Amino acid sequence: MHIVVLGAGVIGVTTAWYLAEAGHQVTVIEKNTSAGHGTSYANAAQISPALSSPWAFPGLIGKAAAWIFAKHAPLIVSRMPDFAMSQFLWRMWRASSVEQYVTSKRNMVRLAEYSRDCSDQLRSEIGIDYAGRQKGLIVAFREAAQADGYKRDLAVLDELGVPHRSLGRDDLLAFEPNIDPTSGVIGGVLLETDQTGDCFLFTQALAQACAARGVTFLYGRAAEKLVIERDKVIGVVAGGETIEADAVVVALGVWSKGLLEPHGIPVPIYPVKGYSLTISADSDAVGPVSTVSDETMKVGHTNLENRIRVGGTAELAGYDFTRPEKRYEGLIASLRMLFPKVPEAAIATAERWSGLRPVTPDGPPRLGSCRYANLYLNSGHGTLGWTMACGSGKALADQISGKRPDVDIAPFAPDRRG
Repeated sequence: MHIVVLGAGVIGVTTAWYLAEAGHQVTVIEKNTSAGHGTSYANAAQISPALSSPWAFPGLIGKAAAWIFAKHAPLIVSRMPDFAMSQFLWRMWRASSVEQYVTSKRNMVRLAEYSRDCSDQLRSEIGIDYAGRQKGLIVAFREAAQADGYKRDLAVLDELGVPHRSLGRDDLLAFEPNIDPTSGVIGGVLLETDQTGDCFLFTQALAQACAARGVTFLYGRAAEKLVIERDKVIGVVAGGETIEADAVVVALGVWSKGLLEPHGIPVPIYPVKGYSLTISADSDAVGPVSTVSDETMKVGHTNLENRIRVGGTAELAGYDFTRPEKRYEGLIASLRMLFPKVPEAAIATAERWSGLRPVTPDGPPRLGSCRYANLYLNSGHGTLGWTMACGSGKALADQISGKRPDVDIAPFAPDRRG
């Protein structure tokens, strides 16, 4: 079959790879000039299956209310809610029961664990270099209540057999010797099989491998609309040209909604803006050895060898791409608190970035066929696109090829309620 994949972020490129591996003719359409320039460009650089969780968590309203008065709030509503934002927040609140949270986390961790295994296999097969490390992820606590609140997540990991280890203060400092002992850290949890790496480098390298395998990339063309005849998608209009297809995969992140909803296909995805800093510094010498998630400020600090990636913040601002400097203040405050040896000059000249995460109200992505038998959606991964990319791409390629995926994707159906 000739399959058109819309979007050359990490989700679209991994999907294209596995489709080509299954023997399909694949064309990827991307509005940017090369792969990985959207939300894949400068995320927190964590491949974090064990950390995978829905944003709709029990106590959401109370937490959000408290964050309103926080100096460096991890969640920011920077505009008056319109209908789309209000509907998203309402649906998120409805999905924030303990039962729904545990169910969603269980499903998300299963997909993410499978995805990490797929990426391990892919890395061993084609030798992609993306500054990757397999040294685990530390969730750092500054309050005993944080450790207590994390027990629900650890129970899900225990159920699924995902290894983790509780760390006292001294243990944590032994794993991450550049953390300031006076930072207030009291301990944490080591998620032993989580990983790190530069998603942009991975996506670019895999796109090159796809091209070598025969995948066609049409860059500089935005997908404008689907061409549908007799309840079947027969092509895509992009750059004023119709590209015929036997099947179409929509992997456009937050832009999936705008393409599909005019065809009567609801896509409950809302853009949640995240920010990052990429700092030129020897991370082994002054920063994290692997990756540290600051549970207090919801900020991730990741080793990318001669760079440090600091990512976080969830801003509800619609489709806004501005980058106010004040949004980086929380990232910098967390960095200075945990890793004060990072030079101030390096922080001042760090690359500032922001991207729109495609978030679903209940947490899990939307993955599978939707409305038309030959139309597929692979989107809504929120902060976990890098974590879930290979598994989502492999499972969808299997479904399209008539094979039963190795992981159950029924919980991620595009038409599910939630």
